[in-house]
Amino acid sequence: MKRKKNRTILDKKGFIEKMMQDTAKAIDGISKDVGKSVVDYTFVPGKDIIETDESVIVHVDLPGIKKEDIDLDVTETRVRVKASFDIEQEINRGSHLTLHDRKSGVVRRTVRLPKKVIPQEAEAEYEDGVLTVEIPKQEKTESFKVKIK
Repeated sequence: MKRKKNRTILDKKGFIEKMMQDTAKAIDGISKDVGKSVVDYTFVPGKDIIETDESVIVHVDLPGIKKEDIDLDVTETRVRVKASFDIEQEINRGSHLTLHDRKSGVVRRTVRLPKKVIPQEAEAEYEDGVLTVEIPKQEKTESFKVKIK
């Protein structure tokens, strides 16, 4: 009858370290997935505000959203954008692996304007995933040369 070889404490230590490394990798993978899904569903679009002498121009990034799904509201002091999205993505790799990913939700962004504007004269354009809204200012800035005494 053969006797089983007794494992030493060093053998057990190596096994435990390997198990802990595998567990740490699994937790890292899960946390990345959770972080990604939180970002996906709490998306706040980027914006730029440009003030000229005549108007205020607002750019709002809305990639992947259709023009007809954007609702734009302008007042004297703010621009409010609300857009719904329903995006479906399919990835095929080889004959056995297919990934379907669907995301839907609503994106909202309110931008406070640096000057009062005339909302009735606002003009908007949507191109390449960027909404551009140009609104004339109520009080236009004029510049005059002044002689110094």
